[in-house]
Amino acid sequence: MDSTGISFTALFTGHVWYENGMSARFFTSPKARLLHSAAQPVEKAGRRLLGITVEDMLLQRHHIIDHRIDTLVKQEGVTQILEIACGYSPRGYKLSRKYPQLKYVEADLPHMALRKRTLLQQHRGFGPDHQVIGCDVFADGKPYGLDYIMKEVLDSSRPTLIITEGLVNYFRLEDISQVWKRIAHLGQAFPKAWYITDLVPKPAQRWKPVMNAATSMLSMATRASVNLHFNGNAQIEQGLRQCGFSQVTVFRPEQFRDVLPIPLANTSSPTKSIVRVVECQIHPQ
Repeated sequence: MDSTGISFTALFTGHVWYENGMSARFFTSPKARLLHSAAQPVEKAGRRLLGITVEDMLLQRHHIIDHRIDTLVKQEGVTQILEIACGYSPRGYKLSRKYPQLKYVEADLPHMALRKRTLLQQHRGFGPDHQVIGCDVFADGKPYGLDYIMKEVLDSSRPTLIITEGLVNYFRLEDISQVWKRIAHLGQAFPKAWYITDLVPKPAQRWKPVMNAATSMLSMATRASVNLHFNGNAQIEQGLRQCGFSQVTVFRPEQFRDVLPIPLANTSSPTKSIVRVVECQIHPQ
């Protein structure tokens, strides 16, 4: 499995988070600003076709995941987070300061991890117990395998949260399912563990032409195939349970209308929000 092209999206998403006051300036760049500007015609087309843009969807998932992290830290005692495919996510930078008790491990493909580690070093961006390491979710063993990281880098005595944001839909279901199974299995070593991800399910039949056009544009922009895996929430829950997660909860943006400052589809839009954030609990052995 070749996953080297996926971090191309890091520039765009990093700039979106910065533009919306969710990140530090050093996580963006002139190249990222140019990419964001070049994407605006596609964004306008998305607004006309779906009533919502790619940028809106990025903000939806990011706000919801952040909200769930706060809940798990405050109410469930999470003290360790592994963020896989972190890109230019500002979470490690922000949360390691907001919650000094957190051990925060960011992981991405080695070349992306090196870039982010260098940025954080240059701007004194590392928190008290915060690191960035190389990881390939399809590799085994030291130094980049998910098994090595979860067994040797993380502390198995801590309640732990694993996050993947903006990753799942770039892989075929049979491939990402293997990653889910490994996370569910390896997560059993912790006293309490959760996994949070986001995805976009398949559209209803009448909106397939619109969604096919949208995913084709996204595939061209990111230079990676975009895959839609499930028909609705019930299939999402069933699919994740089959991978070994004990409890699966699917969130949609409309549930947070009065809680979070997230953009929602226009009321006149033919579709509601298509982003789903999925939270899975892992039972210990």
